[in-house]
Amino acid sequence: MNDVNIDDFYHDIGVILLSLFQQFPRKVSLFIDDISGPDDMDEFGLHSPRYLSAIGALMWLHDEGYIRYFDIIKQESAEECTLTQKAFVKLIRPNLTPEEFRQANSISKRESTLAFKMQKALREQSSIDMQNIIEQHFFHASPLTTPND
Repeated sequence: MNDVNIDDFYHDIGVILLSLFQQFPRKVSLFIDDISGPDDMDEFGLHSPRYLSAIGALMWLHDEGYIRYFDIIKQESAEECTLTQKAFVKLIRPNLTPEEFRQANSISKRESTLAFKMQKALREQSSIDMQNIIEQHFFHASPLTTPND
């Protein structure tokens, strides 16, 4: 069972990548509250943990080479934000075997892309689908082996 913060992380990754994908190749201001929802600052003016998690997801995507931005301004927005070539290719490449690719029409090719699958998971509010998509396409974990294998 996943923690809520991990579900939020997967959701935030999807929102960030799709937002930038829909505006690609322009460099845009990506506002944090567009990712996390409205922020509930405390009485000291500190951001909520949910809001800070969205900033963390943005920074993780940057550190892993999926997005680039000029700067994060006042923890409110990422300025001049865009997808990297690595992320763009990952989002548009059909996820089909060579044989499936030859037989597929343009609609089924588009529907097999990572961007389409992520849009569908967000539209259906399916955290399980988003988790599976992110883990399959962004984490390259090798299977666990035992010393006797």
